[in-house]
Amino acid sequence: MTQHPLRAREYLGHMLDAVGQIETYARGKNAEDFLSDRLLQDGVIRNMEILGEASRNLLSSVPDAARKFPGIPFTAIYAMRNQLSHGYFAIDSDIVWKVIERDIPALRKELEAAIAALDKSPWA
Repeated sequence: MTQHPLRAREYLGHMLDAVGQIETYARGKNAEDFLSDRLLQDGVIRNMEILGEASRNLLSSVPDAARKFPGIPFTAIYAMRNQLSHGYFAIDSDIVWKVIERDIPALRKELEAAIAALDKSPWA
């Protein structure tokens, strides 16, 4: 399969945009705010679904992306997307909030580093 570094940059950008939206929605909020605000939950969950789709698309177009960017858990991100999309009546909002607090800041750093690496030396 042919590698598509330009697509990789695009999908990583989509992922970073979704992370930015999640951070914007959650800024200044706590777990109680999140658990009591259905609109906030919907916005966050929608962007987590975008993260998962972009992750899957990236792995489809650039199969060695996981090796190139080991700090980004592409498969886990897509698995969460599937749980959110297909298990919509069984979403555990506490888990979603923990992901926001624990995983989103680190994911932002990894995505920024991956994009910077691609910008410097596309898929060398």
